[in-house]
Amino acid sequence: MYDLVIIGGGAASQSAAMYAIGKQIHFLMICEKLGGRVEDVAPTEHDFTLGKMLVHYDAPDAQDEEQHLIGSSAVHLFERQLTTQRGRILVDRVTAIERDGDGFRIVTEQHGARSSRAVIVATGAVPREPGLPGKGAAHVRILGHAATTHTSNVAGKIVAVIGMTEQALYATAEMAQLARHVYLLTPTTTLLDSPIGAALGQLPNIQTLARAQIIDVVGTGAVEELVVEHAGRTHRIGVDLAFVDSGLQPRSNLVQSLVELDEQGFIKVDDQNATTVPGLFAAGDVTDALGEQVLIAIGEGARAAMSAHRYLLERPLVRQANR
Repeated sequence: MYDLVIIGGGAASQSAAMYAIGKQIHFLMICEKLGGRVEDVAPTEHDFTLGKMLVHYDAPDAQDEEQHLIGSSAVHLFERQLTTQRGRILVDRVTAIERDGDGFRIVTEQHGARSSRAVIVATGAVPREPGLPGKGAAHVRILGHAATTHTSNVAGKIVAVIGMTEQALYATAEMAQLARHVYLLTPTTTLLDSPIGAALGQLPNIQTLARAQIIDVVGTGAVEELVVEHAGRTHRIGVDLAFVDSGLQPRSNLVQSLVELDEQGFIKVDDQNATTVPGLFAAGDVTDALGEQVLIAIGEGARAAMSAHRYLLERPLVRQANR
């Protein structure tokens, strides 16, 4: 039996695994592949501590020198560290998580079941299908974790953000700092009744079209125009880039019968990343915690591992007291 099983291969799960290595926890990480929604590595060379480990990160090869995504660099570093750990990673798909006495039984597709005293679920989320019409829709970019991923591409350009979440409003404000003009297209006015919605109204290079409907996305090889129905009229908006944020679909089906989920299916966690089931923790985009960024997921994963470690340390004391 393992002390801890970590499910997932992205930033949160890798961070949790690195913490577990530092604390010498007997753990297993189960994932279909290492990685997640991360970009290329950053060019900085530095030392840092993780748990009890001192880690040195070498600068990447020349082809990566123009990349400055620090969170992604950390994840790639974790990958290299984890792949040197024999027996720590099981490449497989988890099909079920079941309560088994005081612990858990984790069923995999190809390697049978594994038992563990504690579990961290870090299975992430995927973008919801935006369902945009037109051949040019294939060239509309998903906002992803945050606008930071795309900010360097919007300088001096005309940009459209098709926003269905609050995160899209923050992305619009961020892009407006560099873009020549930003169109914000939203299906309702609800999102605009917020502090960030009010702030967008004060920026001169943002034009908001509330209750807008996308009729067509025009472009071959890149987005050239959006055909929009707004206030009873049809508009053709010429753009250089278009982004969409239709929200995330959490991969929480493994625990939907075990833990409490919110109305959108995200796992509810407390400030220690504990779920409503003792011994079962969750981290990253699969939870209802604020933030969809790699650096945040790294922190969430480490905190979930810390909480799981404390949970494990407490259990022998409980058993002795009941003898």
